[in-house]
Amino acid sequence: MEMAELLKLEDKLTAMGAQELYSYATEKYPEVPNMGLGKKKLVVRRILNHERNKMNEEETTE
Repeated sequence: MEMAELLKLEDKLTAMGAQELYSYATEKYPEVPNMGLGKKKLVVRRILNHERNKMNEEETTE
């Protein structure tokens, strides 16, 4: 995932309602149990940080 994709993801997540965001987080990231819990802004931050960390891990393995 590139930075442009992260920005699109942030826009998509911000446009979601709270329940929709919770469902998205729990379905997309089942390995992270508390991903969808908390305030909307916090959940969006968690998802973006998780994606950014995955992106950084991919760069270090190359």
